[in-house]
Amino acid sequence: MATKFSWDILWCLFMKGSLIWKAQRYSSLIIFTYFLYVAYFIFSSDIISFDNWSNFALSAQLKIATSLVFILILLHSFIGLWTVGTDYLTTRTLGFLNESLAKRAKFLRNLYYFLFVSMGLLYLVVILYTIWL
Repeated sequence: MATKFSWDILWCLFMKGSLIWKAQRYSSLIIFTYFLYVAYFIFSSDIISFDNWSNFALSAQLKIATSLVFILILLHSFIGLWTVGTDYLTTRTLGFLNESLAKRAKFLRNLYYFLFVSMGLLYLVVILYTIWL
């Protein structure tokens, strides 16, 4: 019971409207900056050879930047998907489609959250494994 209560407190502290709005907007700016950095390397190089690209891709700074940007992509997508779930997977919204769906709205929303969080964690493990090994 205490674990559920503390989780709810943490959830309410971090999932405030202005905080998630700023997190999503600023994460998109950082992701865009990362893509500009990679595009700058591609377009500023006279000839992109295997050696040039390997040195660039295997550099520690690009590995760190790619890892951080991927975490920001997951944060950005989590906020977007969480918003869709809280807006559209409600008793009221699903009640317009079907009354039996409305009765299962909480279960469907939790299943939806579980699926996109699980997929995000799976992607995170695969990407970090690919980048660092």
